[in-house]
Amino acid sequence: MQDHKITLFHANWSFCSQMVRVALFELNIKFDERHIKLCDQYAEGENLDKNFLDINPLATVPVIKINNEVIVNSTTIIEEINKRFQSNLCIEEDDSVKSFVKQTTITEGDKFASTIGTIIPVFSAPLIEFMIRKLPLKSIIKIFMKHPRKDRKMIFLSMYFFGVAKKFPNIAIKKFVDELIKFEELLNEDNTYFYNEFSHIDINMMCVFNRLEDLKLSEVITTNKTPLLQRYWKNLQKRDSYKKGILNYYTSKEHKVIKDFYNDAPSPFLKPILVELAQRN
Repeated sequence: MQDHKITLFHANWSFCSQMVRVALFELNIKFDERHIKLCDQYAEGENLDKNFLDINPLATVPVIKINNEVIVNSTTIIEEINKRFQSNLCIEEDDSVKSFVKQTTITEGDKFASTIGTIIPVFSAPLIEFMIRKLPLKSIIKIFMKHPRKDRKMIFLSMYFFGVAKKFPNIAIKKFVDELIKFEELLNEDNTYFYNEFSHIDINMMCVFNRLEDLKLSEVITTNKTPLLQRYWKNLQKRDSYKKGILNYYTSKEHKVIKDFYNDAPSPFLKPILVELAQRN
């Protein structure tokens, strides 16, 4: 019987919030929810309000409160609930397993566009900029005055005033293809998941693949260079946690943003990625 009071502070579309929600649903853990309207998506910018900053001074989600203990960072949260609920999500992790988990999420301090997890925000940048430039000026002033992270503050301000994100993904195309090929070669034809059983790495990759769907880039894992990735993604989509932790949190806002931004056209970065993939041996 669950004897913990758990509250998740999260955002519907947050990449790392999705990871934690999937883990919670995988383990059938009951939790209360506090949806935080992030400053790059909503005029309210609730992650910059004092009440939330008192919980997490970094102004980021997800944050989980277990009883009165606050835990931040998706990897740390998943490892903690795995330990407290004695699950097998985090298999006996040696350094190589931990490295793969780290590579597939957003880890503070990691070099820009250096892993598949840190490339996802780069590819998402034009879409984020599209949302930021629709915010009222008072919301931008709030970001300038209250955001605790100088790096994020400057990125958001640059997006709003100068529209700098349009070319961001170009710097990551070759590295992204490197990562796709690497993970394709790591997969085993005999395994349904990355290892024998569904685990932390699969949660992260589920969220990576789903974000590629959002960004109109899912075709990159349907090529003759990536047959195992394609099969792997299909297996991940069959998990109940995919619907419960990710798809069920899409609202009309997220669907409208995607529709308005792409206007039913493919991503402009799809063709360069496919060309780069085709050139690989």
